[in-house]
Amino acid sequence: MLIAVNFYIANNYTLVAPGVTVDLKEIIEVEQGDKDEKGAFLLTTVSTRPLNIPLAFYAVLHPYVNIEKREKVIPPDMDMKKYMDYMKQWMEESQKIAEIVALKRAGYKPEILGKGARVVEVMEDSPAKGIISPDDIITAVDGVKVNLAEEVINLVTKRKIGEKVHLEIVRKGKKLSLVVPTIESKTEKGKPIIGVFITTLDWKPILPVDIKINTGDIGGPSAGVMFALEILNQLTPGDLTKGKKIAGTGTISLDERVGEIGGVVQKVAAAKRDGAEIFFVPENNAEEAMRVAGNLGIKLVPVNTLEDVLDYLEKL
Repeated sequence: MLIAVNFYIANNYTLVAPGVTVDLKEIIEVEQGDKDEKGAFLLTTVSTRPLNIPLAFYAVLHPYVNIEKREKVIPPDMDMKKYMDYMKQWMEESQKIAEIVALKRAGYKPEILGKGARVVEVMEDSPAKGIISPDDIITAVDGVKVNLAEEVINLVTKRKIGEKVHLEIVRKGKKLSLVVPTIESKTEKGKPIIGVFITTLDWKPILPVDIKINTGDIGGPSAGVMFALEILNQLTPGDLTKGKKIAGTGTISLDERVGEIGGVVQKVAAAKRDGAEIFFVPENNAEEAMRVAGNLGIKLVPVNTLEDVLDYLEKL
């Protein structure tokens, strides 16, 4: 019976716990950049693993460890390997967007090229099921040409839940016009989506400065704003950290908006555990993060844009 229970929960539930934090100056190298920082910008992560009976007891006893249904963490129509590959692709795209944003802030003129958004997978309960297919290339949304996956997401999220989105796609060399209604994201309340996983096709950033980022096995787009801060700190005079240990999370878009993420409670707990004094959090995640920040004794700073972050750092 124990073996049967263990097998069932391992295949249906996931343990979500505080992960590692990483000092970004240790993994980011900017050509001719200045790493003379007295403080640090920290990347924060969430650790996920299949649940078992001992881990279930651990989760009950630990206030910042959650048990989630597997499909809330990993799409039900993706196996773990495919999901991890997808997260690695989004990590790479997040890094490049952060590089572009930081370089522009530092006065450079980088370029970014792409050929549209390739559909990796269509969610099982997506209204796009049977309309959009894997390997379709989305080239326009509501009449606006798109080159990057991020541009597709930005345009879709401007719609209301239930509204129809007009897409131009290329399928096996043929151009098609499709209409798909939006639904609410299961993981981000109030966010409209069309239920497809996408990545940029033939991503080609043209950068005037060489930037190397080594994140190892860490995946996903949620460190974008922290990447941008570390790159900018190395590119510009002075020290944005002001000698403090600063953590945070949030995606970054080409127009410098900070986007919401998952696992914010675990990331705040990880940051405090590893000595962070300040934590930048997307405005849409702030309410959830506030529930734990007060108990942990870490300064929580809600932000909507990179400008909000830099304004706060300037006043430290």
